[in-house]
Amino acid sequence: MTRGVAHDPDLRAQAVAAILAGATLAQAAAQFKIDQSVISRWVARDASHYRETQQHERDNIAELILGLIDTHISTLRAQLQATARPEWLANQSAADLADLVVAERDTLIRLLAGLRPIDENHTPQLPAPGASESA
Repeated sequence: MTRGVAHDPDLRAQAVAAILAGATLAQAAAQFKIDQSVISRWVARDASHYRETQQHERDNIAELILGLIDTHISTLRAQLQATARPEWLANQSAADLADLVVAERDTLIRLLAGLRPIDENHTPQLPAPGASESA
């Protein structure tokens, strides 16, 4: 296209997306038949907006996760209070109580493990809920 002529917004979005996906300026320029300097300007303008949008989405996801954790902890607390009542405990079998303790322990461990930073060199493996300790 000649200088000063507006480019199709879809073409612009595709070119910027190609760069953000890892293409070089030269590759994008050849693919979309647009001067590298034009694509460079588009990327400079659009990439900062893209990064801001991504950060906003990450913040929203973080809020949702924290809300879910808060709800889960509140639910666990209510369940633990209910199961700690002597009249409820008296009506449970030893096997049922053992299963309950294992499930509550595993849930707590998994919840707490999710709060730790990820070590890329080691992925801890937790036993399946209810699996025996010796397994």
